[in-house]
Amino acid sequence: MTTSADSPKLVLLIDDDLAIRETTADLLMLVGVTVQMAACGQEAMDFLATRTVDLIVTDLVMPNGDGNWVVTQVRASALHRQTPIIMLSAHATKKHVERGLELGADAYLYKPFDPENLISTVEKFLQTPRAG
Repeated sequence: MTTSADSPKLVLLIDDDLAIRETTADLLMLVGVTVQMAACGQEAMDFLATRTVDLIVTDLVMPNGDGNWVVTQVRASALHRQTPIIMLSAHATKKHVERGLELGADAYLYKPFDPENLISTVEKFLQTPRAG
């Protein structure tokens, strides 16, 4: 992956619902990022085995590796542990939010999400360098 400041940021979008993946990807591309999509946690981790990304946006409830599993795997990886993660889920109870953040997600947004809120959250994490 090119590291030039002019190259588009790469966002990994993980959701098992094709319509949500495509709609969310279209929204993210409006802000000038490149989007790689995955239908489950395992597919996402297979992609991350060979690539780095600038941001991960993941659903919580999915087959073959849910969002909490993805967060745990990413945070355990020396290569990816600093990658910001936004959880995006219809499961918005205090327990779900606390668990996601406790595992290492940087933000937790609720479905159905406000497009402007998602865009501003994504932009915040793509513009803020993370401490190593």
